Amino acid sequence: MRTYAIAGLASLAALGAHAQAGNLASTPLQLESLVVTATRSLTGEPTLRDTVVITRAQIEDAGPLSLGELLQRRAGVELRATGGPGQPESAFIRGAGPAQTLVLVDGLRVGSATAGTTAIEAIPLDMIERIEVVKGPLSSLYGSEAAGGVIQVFTRGKDVPNLFAAAGYGSDRDRRGSAGLATSDGTTLLSLSAGARRVDAPSATNARNPSFFPDRDPHESAWAALHASHRAWTGETLALEAFGSRSRTDFDAGPAPDGSNPHDRADETLSGVRLTSSAMFTQWWSSRLTIGQGRDRLQYSGQFASRFETRTDQASWINELPVEGGSLLLGAETIRERVLPDRATDPTTGEESVLFTRNRRDTDSVFAALSRSVAGQRVEASVRRDREDQFGDRSTGSVSYGFDWPSFAHLSATWARGFRAPTFNDLYSPPFPGFFVPNPDLRPERSTSRELSLASLGAAGMRWKLTAFDNQLDDLIVFSPSAQTVLNVAHARIRGLEAAVDASWLGIEWHGNVTLQRPRDVDTGLMLQSRAERFASLDASRRFGAWRTGLSLYASGERFDSTDESPASRLPGYAILDARVAYAIDKHWSAELTATNLLDRRYEGALGYDAPRRAVFLEVRFDAY
Repeated sequence: MRTYAIAGLASLAALGAHAQAGNLASTPLQLESLVVTATRSLTGEPTLRDTVVITRAQIEDAGPLSLGELLQRRAGVELRATGGPGQPESAFIRGAGPAQTLVLVDGLRVGSATAGTTAIEAIPLDMIERIEVVKGPLSSLYGSEAAGGVIQVFTRGKDVPNLFAAAGYGSDRDRRGSAGLATSDGTTLLSLSAGARRVDAPSATNARNPSFFPDRDPHESAWAALHASHRAWTGETLALEAFGSRSRTDFDAGPAPDGSNPHDRADETLSGVRLTSSAMFTQWWSSRLTIGQGRDRLQYSGQFASRFETRTDQASWINELPVEGGSLLLGAETIRERVLPDRATDPTTGEESVLFTRNRRDTDSVFAALSRSVAGQRVEASVRRDREDQFGDRSTGSVSYGFDWPSFAHLSATWARGFRAPTFNDLYSPPFPGFFVPNPDLRPERSTSRELSLASLGAAGMRWKLTAFDNQLDDLIVFSPSAQTVLNVAHARIRGLEAAVDASWLGIEWHGNVTLQRPRDVDTGLMLQSRAERFASLDASRRFGAWRTGLSLYASGERFDSTDESPASRLPGYAILDARVAYAIDKHWSAELTATNLLDRRYEGALGYDAPRRAVFLEVRFDAY
């Protein structure tokens, strides 16, 4: 690995050594629960970063929702969705768009290098064990795409013996099934799970969409996940993780020239495999070496037959060293993105043409992070140096500081820098004269984030958190109609206030969050596309013996699905209510009935695209340990 970041690593190492030389007493802070995404720690540790964790129990309560809809309801993430099941979804974290949000599945990048996003609609909830959402730039640990935040999905699997199975049926002939088995003998663990779904969804578009076609747009998907590990007598642990999800979804691209149904369809496949070696060489040196590959393959059939595939080879070596009250993390990473196919053949003439002028991008990185808690105070800092074969070197960093305000609350502040590299479509796609020409001179987008948080101490009775944030996005890449290309001309600033609370009151478990923000284009003063100025959610659940009931409310203010606040693109505010009731039949069997959009509210997830209407779903589960 190149030595261009030795100075940064040395400075953090010196800071860690100075901390170890001190003789201050360390006291634990009341921070977020143990996570691995926010700190990239080998074992998980508390963090000052604003992190939301969604558990398997909360996922099961969600009913027939997509991953994007669950993030919207539970994590304070905004959503732009072009229809119902299987249709494209875009997540916005504190105003940062989907291209500025890194999505990981079991630690692997599985996004599209051509589009610059990850198809979260192709990750079914039945496949997920746990979700971690980190808000704010995290490029200092993960590099490009983490300019706005990180969403990490962990696939189904247990580290203890487990057997589960579930089957359900609901509205629009929604049929689902899943099953999994985990077994362990103390040194070897094997976990395998799989599932499938099929739903006869209504049309994704409405009459406001020029591509509207009054047919149904069915969706079907299948997934599988494998986790295997073995701890050798030397103490080293070898682990193999693999997952795959394939979805097939009809969509509307307008009628065929003769007016018939062209049966336009998208086949999306996300998959990944990762091999990890973890070892503790000494009591003060833990290490993890990982190699893997993530794939995103999208194939369209119908009127616009085409195929796009991204293969992302990735390897990392992370070392964790203890310091007094915390740890020092030193890591190196390499990422190789390749886009296929790189050539196309004209079906009429047989002539071959180049699709992308370049179809590979290599990035080598080194990074370091320090986490330390001493005498009621905590510091987290990280730096990263990326060397990309087109854009050269780029440095990012973040620092957080927090302390306990005795008998009142915990106060913390964070500053972070992030960036996002342009996509292959932006830089290298084939030109379409009169419509679009790529721009190989684009610069990476840049982000700067500041946040100040006040959080409750302890976990007795009620936990709350209040966060003020200020996110600036510079050199944003936007399409210029006059130049017929993409340019670094936009600047955005999103300032806001978030509040979250978890409490037990009147025998009811409450969870709520509200966001008030000003997502603005700095140059025009107009609202950013698809961002609302206010949105909130509230969840309440209660147990009655073997019964468990719950209600969830989500509300959003108006948005504009355009960059110029065109009145025709205005999407009115809305509120939706979900309900659920579950019954524990015995120790292993349970049944749950959920209703999403219970009041059948009609609204659009994007201009010309209807959001899902009321849906009822009944699921029976078996779970044994």
